[in-house]
Amino acid sequence: MSWKFSSLFARFKRSKKSGPSSHLDLKLLRQIKSNVFPSWSQFKYLGSFLDATEKKAIWSATGILFLTLISWSIYAIATHSLLTPKNGGEYSEALIGQPKYINPLFASTNDVDADVSSLIYSGLFKYDSDKKLAPDLAEKFTIANDQKTYDIELKKNLKWSDGEPITTDDILFTFETLQNAETGSPLITSFQGVHVEKTNENTVRFTLKTPYAPFLDALTLGILPEHIWSEISPASIRLAKFNIQPIGSGAWKFEKMVKDNTGNIQNYSLINNDYFYGKKPYLKNLTLKFFNNQTEAVAALRSQNVLALSFVPHNLKDKVSGKNLNIFNLQLPQYTALFFNKSVMTELKDDDLRSALAQAIDKNSLIKEALGGDGTAIDAPILAGNLGYNDNIKKISFSIANANQLLDKKWPRLQPEEYFKIRHEQILKSVNSNKQTPKDAPAPSVSTEEENKITEMIRSEMSSGQNFYRKLGKTDILRLSITTADTPEYVKTAQQVSKMWQEIGVQTNIATVGSRQIVRDTLKDRNYQVLIYGEMIGADPDLYSFWHSSQSEYPGLNLAKFSNRDTDKLLEDARTTLDIDLRAKLYQKFQDILAKDLPAVFLYSPTYIMAVSKDIHGINIANLVSPADRFSTLNDWYIKTKREIK
Repeated sequence: MSWKFSSLFARFKRSKKSGPSSHLDLKLLRQIKSNVFPSWSQFKYLGSFLDATEKKAIWSATGILFLTLISWSIYAIATHSLLTPKNGGEYSEALIGQPKYINPLFASTNDVDADVSSLIYSGLFKYDSDKKLAPDLAEKFTIANDQKTYDIELKKNLKWSDGEPITTDDILFTFETLQNAETGSPLITSFQGVHVEKTNENTVRFTLKTPYAPFLDALTLGILPEHIWSEISPASIRLAKFNIQPIGSGAWKFEKMVKDNTGNIQNYSLINNDYFYGKKPYLKNLTLKFFNNQTEAVAALRSQNVLALSFVPHNLKDKVSGKNLNIFNLQLPQYTALFFNKSVMTELKDDDLRSALAQAIDKNSLIKEALGGDGTAIDAPILAGNLGYNDNIKKISFSIANANQLLDKKWPRLQPEEYFKIRHEQILKSVNSNKQTPKDAPAPSVSTEEENKITEMIRSEMSSGQNFYRKLGKTDILRLSITTADTPEYVKTAQQVSKMWQEIGVQTNIATVGSRQIVRDTLKDRNYQVLIYGEMIGADPDLYSFWHSSQSEYPGLNLAKFSNRDTDKLLEDARTTLDIDLRAKLYQKFQDILAKDLPAVFLYSPTYIMAVSKDIHGINIANLVSPADRFSTLNDWYIKTKREIK
């Protein structure tokens, strides 16, 4: 039965006026419907009583009510809950090269090995996200008053990824193996004269011959499991399968790898180490994919075959820009410098020449052209923010006029045709000296063909951008050769420096060497006049290996073969004191002398660029000690999320 509230109410009012029969009407009404509101079966007739306007109004009101409820629900959830990381997901990254020795004893010579080793192994200490040294496997440590004795106590209940316990015997085994010459570790010199012993079941003691301030930094070295490596002789360690399928104590452990037909590893998969003693990663899987060059790696990132590219070269930065990627501009304790080798070219011993060459370099322009602006101009080997940084050091101002004024004193200017004449005479003399003629016979003449070749060779030497040259002595020309690695960054840097030196009349040639060959041959023999190269100084600015005179020959890294008794003493004192303020003052004095003697021109500190998909959250890195330290906060990275009530 259908009815309207208005008609029923009107009938009810009339029934009250009709006398006693009103009670009968009321009873009848109650029998029809005892409730105030109509039933659902009655609601279906509502449309019969409403016109089009009323229906539209009701539907609009219902829609508004529905949307309001949804909006308030979303608001309530958002304000009373947090979006938090959830376990799961896979992170993949592109690396250039091949893993060879995922072993802390050898990994320092290969960036790929160092990256993977940092994920699988852990050391007594580690660097945190602020580049500060913090205990890792170590629980605590003490340093004796003599500053030569270090007692390191291990955390309790440590285990390797295969479930075996980590003990002090593993610590002893690692460092004794490293110190064995048959092992062939490049780190052996860092631990020469260091005695390691076990003082109790949970403590190891390191005893040094002389105090060494950065010693704890050296203990970031990954520890090896004795039960895996002890039956392998030191001479055979490089051949063991555990260099590629390691057992470690880090947050990640080896799962599997995929090789191509040539035996190269394409994919290398890691999973969570269930026995890891620290914070467990949110990510469940980690896949490293290896490529031959940066171009292939960038293509893999653009096609989403990987979620990240460990290092983006400056010349390919525009290829990885996009709304789906985050670009991280990171800083490393690394600098690129121009080293003068006075022992190969004696003219470089002249202070005016080195000063003029330094003043002719516009560092800001160099960074813009060679690095696309991704770098910072520097004036010393210790960078801003590091111990011993000296902002008041003597800086070399860019000035072509001053540089030319210095050179004009000793090296007269030559016009291009004068240069041509001197070079022609030099080459002609060289050609004739190779021809066998009697002593008293006149100098042989060259053929037209030979003359044309000589002319062509000289013209090819001469740059259209060089307006004049410099005379050296009576019959020679001031020429320099820059040697550098054949990477895009170094090549562009050398080209820009060459152009700048042309403006002061110094003819400059560029010799590029393969990245491996430059270490094996060029640096080993110190066979260069001018070298453009980069050095990584690490978290602690111990510059002994880079600038002490005892490090002038290979494997030392004193690439300028710089020798100065005062700076030697400063570097020796700085590495033997734990007094931070005193060390800083010693390094500042060292840099003052370096700026005065000018054995090198410090050009820039390049920016380390990393590209990561926006699907990866929780990345919090800014400054690195080494490229592998980009993984220092990997356990905080996540892909999946969930909501939790506040």
